[in-house]
Amino acid sequence: MGVFLLWRVNEFPLVTKFVIVVANTQRTVRISVSQVQRILGAIQSRGTVVLDIRSQAAYNQGHVAGAISAPFNPSRWAHAVADWLKQNDAEVVLFGDDTGVAQAAAQALQQLGVVAQAVWDGGPERWQAEGGTIIAVDQITVDHLRQNLDDFVVVDVREPYEWRQGIIPGAQKIPLSQLSQYLSEFDREQRYALVCAHGHRSQTAAEVLAQHGLSAASVVGGMALWVQSGHPIDVGT
Repeated sequence: MGVFLLWRVNEFPLVTKFVIVVANTQRTVRISVSQVQRILGAIQSRGTVVLDIRSQAAYNQGHVAGAISAPFNPSRWAHAVADWLKQNDAEVVLFGDDTGVAQAAAQALQQLGVVAQAVWDGGPERWQAEGGTIIAVDQITVDHLRQNLDDFVVVDVREPYEWRQGIIPGAQKIPLSQLSQYLSEFDREQRYALVCAHGHRSQTAAEVLAQHGLSAASVVGGMALWVQSGHPIDVGT
């Protein structure tokens, strides 16, 4: 079994970077909630994302505040995640509930030149037991949104190139990476439905809005399920 060892490397004077190293051993060393929080604090200025590598269903039941759902898939997960991290110049912390899966995810990224700053394999139960906070956000189905479209302000948090494939009629377009810049423009009297490609990024977006006192829900299945269900789209807007 592999082991994740937490150690420090001084990159520059007075700057400390936390690194995970994978080694071959029978002993597993786990990092604590406080260690993860220190890591996040130490590299916050450089941009850090927490990727929840559990299933979408597990993520929906509860996750670390700010975590992005990115279920691990050995066939295509690493390239998509590595490309996204490099494009956004982001550091990454992996959150999971299975040591083997967490190890595989970290190794897959490392092979592509991305080193996870921390790996958590204890799931939400141990996270809470050690004093961490787990949250969940509201969800709505594509059919519910279609039937009640006038009751929501739809916000599409995909990237611009994805919008060209079609958006929900009337949707506002704000990439997830820019959402924080527009928070002051949201209306506390409105109900917001957040949508992305498959329902992963929209979870994070809905969470951000909810943390700022706004009424927000993530659209389960995203645009993929919206289109599959035969609901209307505007193309080329």
